[in-house]
Amino acid sequence: MLPLMKPKRRWILVGAVLVLVLAAGVGVWVLWGTRAALERAEAFEFQRMEVSRLDSEGTHRFHYVTNRRPAERDGPIAGRFASERGERLEFGSFDARIERSVGLGMLFDQDKWFRDQEIGVVAERPLSREAFVEGVRELVRKSPQDSLLVVVHGYREAFDSALRKTAFVGHVLDINTPVLLFDWPGDQPGGPVRSYRSAFEVAEASGADLARTLELLIDEIAPGMLWLVANSMGGQVVAEAFGVLYAEADLADSEVELEDVVLTAPDVDLEEFDQRFKQEINALARNLTVYVSSNDRALLASRILNRGPRRGESTLRTRSVSTEQLDAAIRLAELMDPGSELISLVDVTPVNRTRNFHNFYLETPEVYNDLFQRLTNAANPRSRLLYPVYSRTGDVYWILTRGR
Repeated sequence: MLPLMKPKRRWILVGAVLVLVLAAGVGVWVLWGTRAALERAEAFEFQRMEVSRLDSEGTHRFHYVTNRRPAERDGPIAGRFASERGERLEFGSFDARIERSVGLGMLFDQDKWFRDQEIGVVAERPLSREAFVEGVRELVRKSPQDSLLVVVHGYREAFDSALRKTAFVGHVLDINTPVLLFDWPGDQPGGPVRSYRSAFEVAEASGADLARTLELLIDEIAPGMLWLVANSMGGQVVAEAFGVLYAEADLADSEVELEDVVLTAPDVDLEEFDQRFKQEINALARNLTVYVSSNDRALLASRILNRGPRRGESTLRTRSVSTEQLDAAIRLAELMDPGSELISLVDVTPVNRTRNFHNFYLETPEVYNDLFQRLTNAANPRSRLLYPVYSRTGDVYWILTRGR
């Protein structure tokens, strides 16, 4: 039999246990409270995206233009348009319910995202051209900056996933502006090589359709601020569209038509982009921002298939930069005239933590933070987490960092 513990020692032990329990409880409360606060902040409980809001449950309205061939209109949303380019533009709107759990701090897991329906399209409807113009114009006039954001997605994007990703981009970017999707059939069938080459041909052909869409927006809706954001092969669609618009005498004048054009990981031929796009961007847009990464595996595969470097690749390795690497990176950035601030190249390698290092436009908070500041400021804000590297001739190459 164990000896009985003295009363004094027993009370000391009980007190010690109570202190430990209390400390553990306080720790759990602090951690839970901090986590809850972070989740509320990351989930945008105090959103600025009000112009598109339909109700208090997180439902927002977006519009789309697509050049896909219409299919089964009465079936599921995924089957309402085919993976083929149609003969005319189709107009419509869709409503998406966005859960508050979707925020910048979450790691974007596409498979889990689709399975859990954290962004669900609750309604999609076709519109006549007139109804489309009226609906978009109404939202533009309600927005604080009289603005409109156009989004173009890339390779392998199906119609239904393009709707959801557009809602996601609008939500996490969190600018109080209507968002319009230009959808093109990047989801071509076949194996990886066949599908990619077929999608690239469709992207080139879709440039004319995006050009017609932009003309419609400029002429009939006339937003005070028109922003265009394109990802991956969507950059090829934009490059082709600008070629068409530049040929239009009334558009290629001294008046700027778009405030900002943003390309993330553009899958565009480097030489073609630099030779053609420079003159066209100067005529049509006030600012061009190109986000690139040196570890982009998807663009490495594209380089092999196309037998040439892509515009979204960066040759600068930020951990160890030799003079030759820096000079090569600066040559990639030679889109602008000396001293020009029109075009900026931003290397996101230090913050690119995505699985294939290509979808950083969907997964990287620092990119959204930088993009938000770029679009909402007339001049480059000093608070952007960009580190400038200068060449011997004074050219600048920007690197996006996690902090100063």
